[in-house]
Amino acid sequence: MKTHKRVIAAFVAFAFLTLLQVTAMPLRADQAPDRSGAAVASPDEAPSYIEEEGTAGSGGKKSILPVILIGLGVAALAAVLVLVVFKTKYDIVGVWTINDTIVDEDLVITFTGNKSEGDLTLQDYIDIGTYEVSGKDIYFEFGAPGQNYRFEYEGQFDGKDKAKGTVKYIVAGIEKESGTWRATRNSTSTGSGALPKSVPTARMIK
Repeated sequence: MKTHKRVIAAFVAFAFLTLLQVTAMPLRADQAPDRSGAAVASPDEAPSYIEEEGTAGSGGKKSILPVILIGLGVAALAAVLVLVVFKTKYDIVGVWTINDTIVDEDLVITFTGNKSEGDLTLQDYIDIGTYEVSGKDIYFEFGAPGQNYRFEYEGQFDGKDKAKGTVKYIVAGIEKESGTWRATRNSTSTGSGALPKSVPTARMIK
């Protein structure tokens, strides 16, 4: 998919530069329009007033069409670069260490799926969940199967391997706590996965 987007971006750039070159090319002398808009067949057939005006008057106005095309082209290329380069570099798949203001210790979470959506698991816990990613925006949640609590995380990438945002702790559909979180991609990281005593976890439930 990334290769296809790069090919499309290259094609757009090539097409724009070709169009700009063609537009900037001057007309041949024998095709220059007269006052009525018709092309002159040959220099000998040109009306005499063209000669007179050429000697007495100033040069014709320059066309602003190339300038407009350059502006549109720059905007189009910038949009393509944003879509192809900046958007596609964000990928949450992998192992991340999460630190937030609700959980006392770092959590190690493994995200499996694709760049847009997938599943997640917690190290040392049976909690599971899902995630969604759209550009830089991130959303994921998890909880223990059969239990009535869950954690909801929202935020954005803060670089290719870092992210941050807000977190909510919800029990039976009611928000109990809220805070902020930060995450770092670290496939070799290990954490205790310990949660605060006030927060029930699947590991603590008998």
